[in-house]
Amino acid sequence: MKKRLILFIIILSPLLWRGVGGEAFSQNADTTKKIKAPKHYFTPTLFSDYYTTPDNSIPQIRQHAKKLTIDQRVRNHLKSYQYSQLTGGFYFPLLTKDYERASGTIANFHLLVTGSYMVAMPRFGGISNHDLLKACAGLRAIYNSGKKGIWFFDATPFMSTDLSASCHTAYRWGGVALYDYMANPNLSFRFGFIRTFMFGNRYHLPYMGIRIGRLDKSYLSIQFPQIAMFSFPLGRYLRGGVYAKPMGGMFNMANNDDVYYPNPKEQTIFYGRFEMNYGLRIDANFSKHFSIYVAGGFTGYKHLGFFSDEVNTNNKIGALTRFYGETFSPGVFANFGFTLRIGRAKSVYKNYNMYEVFNTNSTIGVGDNNQQLGDGNIPNEVKKKAEANLKIKDVQDLIEAQDLY
Repeated sequence: MKKRLILFIIILSPLLWRGVGGEAFSQNADTTKKIKAPKHYFTPTLFSDYYTTPDNSIPQIRQHAKKLTIDQRVRNHLKSYQYSQLTGGFYFPLLTKDYERASGTIANFHLLVTGSYMVAMPRFGGISNHDLLKACAGLRAIYNSGKKGIWFFDATPFMSTDLSASCHTAYRWGGVALYDYMANPNLSFRFGFIRTFMFGNRYHLPYMGIRIGRLDKSYLSIQFPQIAMFSFPLGRYLRGGVYAKPMGGMFNMANNDDVYYPNPKEQTIFYGRFEMNYGLRIDANFSKHFSIYVAGGFTGYKHLGFFSDEVNTNNKIGALTRFYGETFSPGVFANFGFTLRIGRAKSVYKNYNMYEVFNTNSTIGVGDNNQQLGDGNIPNEVKKKAEANLKIKDVQDLIEAQDLY
């Protein structure tokens, strides 16, 4: 019995010392220790995404070879078409500045470094496989006035080449400049300009958008030319969305299969693709650090085109001229990915201006790939039943265990 009592005292004594005797010695140290607050609203973020569509046959032309046009010859040469792509990337905050106004509002400026890669994998039945690389690095600047206005600028220079065969490397750039006017948390407008290749060609287009509904509840967002979506919460951790958006790009591709027959010695051609997706997406935000999404649906419009440098040598600004194009009947697609956010960020709970900043950043995907990473930084508004649990969870999010030591 005595041995058990002594053992119990030995085990308990460190706790008693810390809670009673040690308090007098640790109190002075705790009062002088400073908790290091987060510097940024954005955290370093990594993402990856996979997208695929099934095989489509290409109608063959039954004529004598000498009577075939260039377009018909290419069609017979390719035979069938299937497409998949793998994408990865990142962004991280380089600079964050807060400005306190006389009115008490907080304005802020964010400078982000962005980067991404895409491996496009078009597969044709009549020629060799090609793995086409598109890699970009850029800068993204966002100014939040703290009131109704948000300015957004994104510059995305990128390179494109063929990993499967020898070809020239092209250097292109995409970019977005827009102004977001948030009339109130339930209504915002966006106006600006975008240079993009997501329609399988080079275009300079106006950017126009409207959002109706709060970002932490159900809302309708129409952002031309990128996406139209109705988004709705499915509890605290899930969010669903019905959407329509374009998916596409332009890539350098080796002419080792003599696709460009008028000049088979031309080493490089341009491959452009464009699909109009109509789908359903589910985002699962398991924590503020990790989220995944799955999406699927139909391609109401699917287009393939090839361009030669020979024809477009003097065309530096406008849309490129193709030597072959093919449009396919509606099909299906599948898409899934994940987002990983590292570290801690400044609290933005119920800060609707910052919700709008996050939404603008996630809507305009890194690398001119029109990939929406999701708004894992924006908590879903839940029903009154769970309101008490939500408030407890929010306090836990604001005060992490590591901040107390």
